[in-house]
Amino acid sequence: MNEYKNRDEDGEKTIYCNCCGQSIIKNNRVSEYVDYLHVEKIWSYFSSKDLTGHTFNICEGCYDKWVDSFAIPVEELAIEELAIEELRICSEEEMEQLNKAYAQQLAK
Repeated sequence: MNEYKNRDEDGEKTIYCNCCGQSIIKNNRVSEYVDYLHVEKIWSYFSSKDLTGHTFNICEGCYDKWVDSFAIPVEELAIEELAIEELRICSEEEMEQLNKAYAQQLAK
């Protein structure tokens, strides 16, 4: 899997966006990476990629550009429809700080 290209001096893994090549930032306050899309696909028979596996990561900025190019828009689900426990580990204040840090990273 190519998601971990290297490790820093503390042995931490670095995850990169396969689209733009930027590293996915880890927030040390909650020991979690900024949200990103990770895809793993094994192609089955009758495709041009029979039994080939692909894996890649896409940061949120590249994801937004990618889905904006779709002929049929992605369907947006309400949070109530999802069973997402990891979103509940942060307080509202911590989530606000995470959003600010991520917005600053996108602005670079």
